[in-house]
Amino acid sequence: MVLIEEDCSLCGVAYPYFSLYRCHVCRRLYCRNCFLYDIDRKIICLKCAKRRVSPRGPRSKYTYLTTYLANRAKYSNHVTLPFTKVEAIIGDRLPSSAHYYEHWWSNARNRSPSEAWLTAGWRVVGVNLDRKEVTFRKDMQTAARPSSKRRRRKPISETFKALARRRRPWKPPGPSKTRVARVQARARNIERRRSSGGEKVRKFKPRKTYEKRLYKLEEKPE
Repeated sequence: MVLIEEDCSLCGVAYPYFSLYRCHVCRRLYCRNCFLYDIDRKIICLKCAKRRVSPRGPRSKYTYLTTYLANRAKYSNHVTLPFTKVEAIIGDRLPSSAHYYEHWWSNARNRSPSEAWLTAGWRVVGVNLDRKEVTFRKDMQTAARPSSKRRRRKPISETFKALARRRRPWKPPGPSKTRVARVQARARNIERRRSSGGEKVRKFKPRKTYEKRLYKLEEKPE
């Protein structure tokens, strides 16, 4: 009998085929640690469950143009792309208005196409509708943006600096509360003994070992 093994599609550990479970969404095999049951008591893998709980929003096709220009900025500040190249980058055809109207390539905000290159720090500096080409240039103002550190509105006065640099006088640490309480308790005990007539407190003297074993405590064994 040949034991057939399969790998779990999530963790990659090999298990016998009969011990794996198939997700009813993606139809792949998973081990016991990589799936759960949905509301209908059907097996669903952790990947499909995550997508169902937190689905991703729709992604704009012009996001790929943002990625392309961001990578291009590492070694170039100027690029001219034909419309066919832009369509290959975004993976879809441009709208007809992009071929006939220069206004479509404007650098206006709150537009999905223009936000693609403005987010990456580029601007459209020229459009040739006859050649079907568009020219992008890296925005140097965006590249030389000042640091976002918050500056103080008012300079610090010398009086405040002197106050901050002044050292506090060092005070030696006093006795702990426990030690103070013990000393006070001893003083009270002494006052009680003096007020009671000065009687001496007899200390308990433990018996010796041979005294404990004898009936007559006053005699020593030979």
